[in-house]
Amino acid sequence: MKKTNKKSLLIILLIAVIAVMSVLLVGCNKVDKKLQSMQNNISYFNNDMLTAEDSNFYIEVVDGSREKALIADGEVGEMTEYCTLNVTPLNLDMTNKGLTFKLTGENGVYEGSLEKSIIGINYNANIEEATKLGVIKSVAIILGDQTFEYSLASINANGIDYKQAVESVYKNCAEDLEDMFDGNEFKSEIYIKISCDRSKNPKEYFWFVNVVENSDNMFCALVDIQTGEIIAKKHR
Repeated sequence: MKKTNKKSLLIILLIAVIAVMSVLLVGCNKVDKKLQSMQNNISYFNNDMLTAEDSNFYIEVVDGSREKALIADGEVGEMTEYCTLNVTPLNLDMTNKGLTFKLTGENGVYEGSLEKSIIGINYNANIEEATKLGVIKSVAIILGDQTFEYSLASINANGIDYKQAVESVYKNCAEDLEDMFDGNEFKSEIYIKISCDRSKNPKEYFWFVNVVENSDNMFCALVDIQTGEIIAKKHR
């Protein structure tokens, strides 16, 4: 009789433990529908930024996804992947020159010409089908018979990604975003990119998050790329 009672008690305790664990697991896996809706309404984002610099050039390789037709209308349209190479001459002798480049990844090489921006001294190029290159390792900038070679490194190797940056804005700027939700549905779109403060030495990078409902209701925030802290915020 005693053995039967002990066995019954063990069964009851086991059932109780399973019930408690089930409740805890459900709580851990509970989806925040408002955050999920917000993260699903991203019209433009950077995945990563690779950089290199010397006394001649400052270089960025940026990849991500964006709307095929970037229209700030509060809705997310058809998305497409992109990768751009941005080159800023730091040596005046390198400005207003014809520059070409060779971008090297683990699976291949992509070569092309750099186009000068209409405004400013920057040069840029779109890298077609960049995913075929695999992990991008280095870039060479070519000016006539001179070749400048650079190893590229991610500025965000140990930081937060774009979705975590949006989550930080969601959690820390709830009052600012309140009228951009209809229940659990986020009724605006987000543009998020990595920005650089070149006036600092070393340079400082952060996430720039721009939330757009329409031309009359916009909100932007700067997010620390390492910690997720909100550095600044403003309605526009």
